[in-house]
Amino acid sequence: MIRITAFAFSCVAGFLGLAASALAHPHVFADARLEVAVAPDGNVEVMRHVWRFDEVFSSTVMLEFDSDTDNKMEEPELKEVASVVTGSLAEFNYFQTILVSGESIDVKPVDDMKAMFEDGQLIIFFTTHPVKPVNISSSPSFGVYDPTFYTAIDFPDDSQMVLEGASESCSHKMVVPDPDEALAQNQATLTEAFFNDPQATDWSKLLATRMEVSCQ
Repeated sequence: MIRITAFAFSCVAGFLGLAASALAHPHVFADARLEVAVAPDGNVEVMRHVWRFDEVFSSTVMLEFDSDTDNKMEEPELKEVASVVTGSLAEFNYFQTILVSGESIDVKPVDDMKAMFEDGQLIIFFTTHPVKPVNISSSPSFGVYDPTFYTAIDFPDDSQMVLEGASESCSHKMVVPDPDEALAQNQATLTEAFFNDPQATDWSKLLATRMEVSCQ
């Protein structure tokens, strides 16, 4: 029997969408890749994600989901991992931040989460789609960030952010904000928002590592 309860209250509770205090230090780490594919009409068709988690978190997942304790993850166990991760990330818009002219756009529910283990590390694959059309000519940005501050999603270098199918007039770059600088620059706005509705304060817009697209 998979020990969901034990897992939920383990050291990875924050990643699974349970109470994790804001401004906490990250406890889970993952290297990421993002591919944004653009359709011929200029609208974003799909965003493809790959996250490779650190060995400590991965070993905890192995321990808790390896129901037959054979130190291997069979397909049913991997499907259970993918299902739990999908449900947990859904509460946080799958750590996605899409901004178009200052407007935040959510993504549709994820239905294709896949999990695997490679060299002792958990890797998840999934795709996301904006809930409404996002035309690349509007120079959108696409960010990935955990608003609970529990999970650090890092992109090793700008080659891990890929823009496919966009017009030659469009370019993109990876932006890695400095947390102290971002918070200092927006202190007044954030303070007001926090006191008005602390649960709705969206730190991820400011702190997400993101792909910024610019089209001429």
